[in-house]
Amino acid sequence: MFKKIVILALVGVVLLLSQTSSAVPWGKIDATPDSSIAYVERYGLQQVRLTVEYQPYYFGYLPAYVEVSIEGSPSWLTVAPSPKTFVLRPNTQKDVTIMMQVKTHDIQAGQSDRVDIAVRGHLVTGGLLRQIDEATLSLIVGYNPYTEIAISSPQPIERTAPDRELPFVIQVYNYGNSRVIVDLTAEKEPGDWRYVISPSTVVIEPKQSGDETFPYATITVTLTSPHGTAISYHNDWEDFAIKAKARSEAPYYEYQGGRWVRRTDEIDLITTYESTAYFLAKNKGFYVPGFDAIILIAGISLAGLIFTKKKKK
Repeated sequence: MFKKIVILALVGVVLLLSQTSSAVPWGKIDATPDSSIAYVERYGLQQVRLTVEYQPYYFGYLPAYVEVSIEGSPSWLTVAPSPKTFVLRPNTQKDVTIMMQVKTHDIQAGQSDRVDIAVRGHLVTGGLLRQIDEATLSLIVGYNPYTEIAISSPQPIERTAPDRELPFVIQVYNYGNSRVIVDLTAEKEPGDWRYVISPSTVVIEPKQSGDETFPYATITVTLTSPHGTAISYHNDWEDFAIKAKARSEAPYYEYQGGRWVRRTDEIDLITTYESTAYFLAKNKGFYVPGFDAIILIAGISLAGLIFTKKKKK
């Protein structure tokens, strides 16, 4: 009888120390993030701390082998746990860092997606009828704005005569990841020249996935060259500068006091960006007051003479 009891006990021990797919729950893994929401920067590395704990349901003295797995993530984001695997004793905690970084920039700011994480535990000694329930969780990840524009002109140097309109074409490119409102002003006014910026405010969308070029808006700065009140000769250069200031329409979130809060103030390179273009204009030639009227009168007189001669014939 005693031998049978010993044999049954040994069989029970062997069964408990064997691994099988029909095992019953022996414990569980808990995984708690310090935040269920995160916002990543265009060129930064965002981290979420994950607290992992192994809790036996019954009794347990031996540690568990734990593996952290990223089950799903958006295509524009690289996600990696650190450490990925480790050994954890019962009723003790281990901090795991979930690292996230943007890997493609053709994604518009404000877009959010989900990162799915599974934390699985296995008994180091194995065991039939023993398994550790895994922990699953999801993080919502948003993309913070990054504002950048460039202002250029295909022809920044132009020449004209006195009292003439001289147009300069300006192109403003949106290199950021959000929709921006761009205001254009004269950083340095062109002396005695009159100028008009049209339009003085433009809205530019961000680059979309698959686009080959960055979107841009075209602005015209029309200058009117100066002149005197009497017959005069001009041969002068004038430089001026146009400043473009972009403001992002996408909200920016910052981690403060254990939670993500939206910032309402302007932040350089995040919600605002300034760029300046420089130009040269030359005013060269004679100015004769009323010269256009003289030409008109002369033309009418000449036409009258021709008509008179034809009539005499």
